[in-house]
Amino acid sequence: MLNELGQQIQQEFRANDALCQRVIRLIQLLANKCRFRILCVLTRGEFCVNDIAEIVGETKLSNISQQLRLLTLAGVVTRRRHGREILYRLADERVRELIDHLRRTHLHADAAELSSSK
Repeated sequence: MLNELGQQIQQEFRANDALCQRVIRLIQLLANKCRFRILCVLTRGEFCVNDIAEIVGETKLSNISQQLRLLTLAGVVTRRRHGREILYRLADERVRELIDHLRRTHLHADAAELSSSK
């Protein structure tokens, strides 16, 4: 039998199941290296497929396009036409904040650890 705190947590889980599913979907999207790099690029602004591919070092434009399509379908990225180009950007400021947080707490910390171990 659960104690009071356990029952409270269980009720919160049940009440927030849809939110939990959205968070899991976002984490699954971030778990792919190519998609994570694309999202990191898009935290800096709007870019076309060619620029994104060059920045992340991907030689196959079709791979970048496929990942952008998944991110767009998931509602994480939006696109707009600018002349002959399609420009992509983050759809939600919270994704930018999440990636910035990850960058601050993990990426820079790892770089500092590597440089201090030399």
